[in-house]
Amino acid sequence: MHRLQILSKSVSLWISLGMSHHAAAFSYYAPFALVPLILISLGISSTFFGFEFVRNMFISWGAMFGPDLTSLISYAVQNLDVQVHSYDVPILAIAFFSVTGVAAINVLGYGFRHIWNIQENDLKSWLWQTFRSIFFIAILQIYVLAIISIEGVWAMLELENRLVPVLIWFFSISFFFFLLYRFLVAKAPSISGCLVGALTAGLLFVFAKNLVTLYLATKPALNIFGAAGLILVLLVWVYVIASVIYYGAIVASEFEKRKAMANI
Repeated sequence: MHRLQILSKSVSLWISLGMSHHAAAFSYYAPFALVPLILISLGISSTFFGFEFVRNMFISWGAMFGPDLTSLISYAVQNLDVQVHSYDVPILAIAFFSVTGVAAINVLGYGFRHIWNIQENDLKSWLWQTFRSIFFIAILQIYVLAIISIEGVWAMLELENRLVPVLIWFFSISFFFFLLYRFLVAKAPSISGCLVGALTAGLLFVFAKNLVTLYLATKPALNIFGAAGLILVLLVWVYVIASVIYYGAIVASEFEKRKAMANI
């Protein structure tokens, strides 16, 4: 009953705090952030695992959006590989997409500040938040390397148990959310609060991922909208992810409050 109260209260807070607007703001910046993140991930991962293996891994991750987006990701990754090895990426393009990438993480951090009622809006706090965002991008690259390693080992074992990959996704994404809640913003909830929020968000993420995959397997959403359908589905998916992340942050905050009240 106590856990259900936290979850239901968190839903009410998600609505009353206007987190739909924060999720929409993150959805605006996230597509721009994908370019430098994929470029960096491709360059680093290819060094350890080889380009072909990493390319297939990226394509398999994009398969949940349908065959059209899978083909687009394959083409984009090939182009990125050419840029990585030719060093022909325009400097202004790198600067623009890098700034938008950091801005996207900053927007996520500002949402956390709003949820956790952290009132720091001066230049010093903005610089510190930007530094944390850059640092977290580095953590994201380590996370991508770890996921590729785990999935590579699983592929080599050639096991057919479908439950294990789902559990791997759940625990790995929950761990990533925990790092996000704990280190992206100063004055974050306690370790236990962040853990509860991360597990909640991880469970919702796995559920949403499978729901999107099932929907796109039965509904020709991309074919209806043509090329624009790719962007539409991507924006909707990013919005869903941001909503899940913010909901987990609210759960972490609510868990912390109830824990403090219980100790009084």
